[in-house]
Amino acid sequence: MVPFPSHAKARTVALVGRSGVGKTSLLEALVVATGGLERPGKVKDGTALCGTDPEERRHQMSLGIAMAPVWVGGDKLTILDTPGFIDFHGEVERALDVADVAVLVVSAVEGVKPDTVLTWTLARDAGVPVVVFVNCLDGERAHFESTLSALEQLIGPTLAPLELPMGEGADFEGIVDLLADEAITYGAAGTKRGPIPSSLADIEARVRSSLLEAIVVGDDSLTERYLEGDEPSMEELESVLGGLMSDGRIVPVTCGSAIRGVGIDRLASLLDEIAESRPIPAVENGAEVLLDRDPESELVLRAFKVIVDPYVGRIVVMEVVSGSITSDVSLINVRTKSEERIHGLSYLFGSKLVPIDQGFVGDVVAVAKLNNVVVGDVLIRKGREISSRPAPVSAPALSVALVGSSHDDDEKIATALHRLAEEDPSLRVRHDPVSRRLVIDVMGDVHLQVTLERLRRRFNVEVETAPPSMELFETIAASRDAEGRLKKQTGGHGQYAVVNIKVEPLEPTAPFEFVDAIVGGAVPRQYIGAVRNGVERAMTHGGPEGHPVVGLRITLVDGKYHSVDSSEAAFETAASMGLRSALEEAGSIVLERIMLVRAAVPSEHLGEVLNDFSVRRGRVIGTDQVDDSMVVVTAHVPQAELHRYGLDLRNITAGRGRVTMEPHHLAQAPKTVASR
Repeated sequence: MVPFPSHAKARTVALVGRSGVGKTSLLEALVVATGGLERPGKVKDGTALCGTDPEERRHQMSLGIAMAPVWVGGDKLTILDTPGFIDFHGEVERALDVADVAVLVVSAVEGVKPDTVLTWTLARDAGVPVVVFVNCLDGERAHFESTLSALEQLIGPTLAPLELPMGEGADFEGIVDLLADEAITYGAAGTKRGPIPSSLADIEARVRSSLLEAIVVGDDSLTERYLEGDEPSMEELESVLGGLMSDGRIVPVTCGSAIRGVGIDRLASLLDEIAESRPIPAVENGAEVLLDRDPESELVLRAFKVIVDPYVGRIVVMEVVSGSITSDVSLINVRTKSEERIHGLSYLFGSKLVPIDQGFVGDVVAVAKLNNVVVGDVLIRKGREISSRPAPVSAPALSVALVGSSHDDDEKIATALHRLAEEDPSLRVRHDPVSRRLVIDVMGDVHLQVTLERLRRRFNVEVETAPPSMELFETIAASRDAEGRLKKQTGGHGQYAVVNIKVEPLEPTAPFEFVDAIVGGAVPRQYIGAVRNGVERAMTHGGPEGHPVVGLRITLVDGKYHSVDSSEAAFETAASMGLRSALEEAGSIVLERIMLVRAAVPSEHLGEVLNDFSVRRGRVIGTDQVDDSMVVVTAHVPQAELHRYGLDLRNITAGRGRVTMEPHHLAQAPKTVASR
């Protein structure tokens, strides 16, 4: 059993940013800088601590949350590396949900891109304090000043540089620490601290003065002292800076190179000094509350990741919200009300499980063989009713049907998909009642590709994809009286039933109505239910166009029976015949489902979004300005036009648009749709 260092504080840090900015390398560099590894590995050749999943190596990007702990003095920081590609932003949201602070990683070579804007928005909307790390300053064409200018446009006046680079590209040699007012040079012999180079003295003095003024306003006593010429100590500045960052009043900017390890030790120390434990939103006894990270409180665990390991089995990764935990304790899963036994504790060091004796408040722990715990579950002691707040569910960008090589493959495919969905909550699996196929909802083309690759590699399942079936319905075109007559004599008891019904159209989404208007016992009471069952069965089987029938009122007005040959089965059949006759004589109208769509889009793309809704036969019913930059458009759009809408909206809005959809009503389908 590896000894677990005692620590005064344990917090979680999420690395976020667009794909390719070096987040995985930064995690590795943080582990090396704090003594967890002797030397860093390389993502490209598969020797890195994270990014070892075969699909990650094939696509050269992170596809899920990876993690490793670092210790700064006696404090523990669990670093979460998150995917940058938009298809996997569900993982980013789950990491931000448990993070105490986020590090927005930006490349000094590429600068601020649309994906950078999107990840910044995710962190801001999650209410997580953010530190910016400008990476790749040793890269060719690196430019700190233009990157900082773009960040100021994105984030605004709260942006506060704590460091400046000494050189760029091949000349990058260190950083200027504005709080400490000194230069730190990195070389083969280690770090060297000294005075600010004369070439940077003027800009350093100007930026440092602005930084100090931005910090001291957070504390009245410091402001008074500063105005009197008494400069606060570095410890005082860091203490106030942490509070300002937690409140979102300052977004600190640091810089360096993950590959060369420049500025990484400084980033680790800064995170330890200014990152504060963030209260966790939850629901207790039906009311929303904030759970403080209290080491003396009762134990509360929250699951945020599931890993299915081919050797260890199912591993659940959980944060210790409050209290502390040891092995061999029993807790209650709030969702299932069942008891869960914690047999052993570990932490994840990349892909390795490292056993520990105890987990403290703020820790991230991994527990094997919790087969009934899923992402979002809360585990507590008996007698408490706490659950996590429901996470917002983004609409899928793409839905596809999966077709196996034979009918016998369906069960195998379903089992494999549900295993993958345990690890990836953004993957949703459902059964299409129309096509009777399995359908998966994914967040994009790459997400779909990775899912199919994992099915093939891990479960030996080969599938083909097809567009999901379009859900259409029918209703009767006009009221019609009809008779269903069954008369058969085959020896012994025959089959006899006569049913006279009136069929009327209702609103398509109105519940089916059945009216019993029989008088004088023309149809005995014991057969009335059979008539209703027969009509409903016929509606399910479909009308003249083959689609399920909806929006009907059926009135049973008359009928005939035989004392010997009548039966429930006979009256069911006669009722079905009567409805089919009415539909064939009156004709039917084909209906399509209309969805209520809410799209949150940047204001500058509003015109394009409205035009796109028009092309999709949509009807805009409202626009609401959320803030200076975002508008929510509400529209009614036919479901048939929304197959790839999530992807198309992403393209229109440079990845910043988000959409939710829900069924709203049924409407008559155009002939071009009805004939498909």
